[in-house]
Amino acid sequence: MSLDAARPSVGLAFDVERIRSEFPALVGGNAHFDAPGGTQTPRPVIDAIAAALAGPLANRGPDTPGARRAEEIVAASRLAVADLVAGDPHGVVFGRSATELTMSMARTLSRTWRSGDEVVVTRLDHDANIRPWILAAERAGVRVRWAEFDAATGALAPAAVTSLLTDRTRLVAVTAASNLIGTRPDDVDEIGAAVLARDVAKQIEEELTYPGQIRVTVVRESRATETAR
Repeated sequence: MSLDAARPSVGLAFDVERIRSEFPALVGGNAHFDAPGGTQTPRPVIDAIAAALAGPLANRGPDTPGARRAEEIVAASRLAVADLVAGDPHGVVFGRSATELTMSMARTLSRTWRSGDEVVVTRLDHDANIRPWILAAERAGVRVRWAEFDAATGALAPAAVTSLLTDRTRLVAVTAASNLIGTRPDDVDEIGAAVLARDVAKQIEEELTYPGQIRVTVVRESRATETAR
């Protein structure tokens, strides 16, 4: 039996040759294993960039044809990304790199951190989702706590993260896909539910007066419970 015959059938065929034909850099027959900065560019992206540069361009705004065209290009790009990830175009932000964008976010969020607060990062993440938080924590005098993954399986158990949460946790940074070993934690939503339950319970403690306890349960794909005391 051939390899092709042994492959399970799928509802949507993946035409490898057609996909490869969209990347001019692959014409030479080489396999490229460069870092992300050496990512090969597909033809539709090249054509889109060339079309943008061929017309009038200026700083975004409403006043000139070039400015209006730049505004339209950015808006259309945000719509395309939102469509790809099933998100909100207003939540799409473009930047030079993931590291640069996370650095900006870390500088903003850390303005409210105080000495004694904590942030949680994982050993599974790319440095772009670790170093910005560590640098921000150092500036604010905040403790960094590390969640370890299973080196044998590459898995990051939710408990490895949730066990580090305290009432001083201000941020949890967890990858949805490891760029190094390919792990995609299945339980990111469970971690998010646990963090949200803790945040809600903490807000109740700080802002309300009540007898006894209030139990907070967050239900997403999974369930997480905290108690406000």
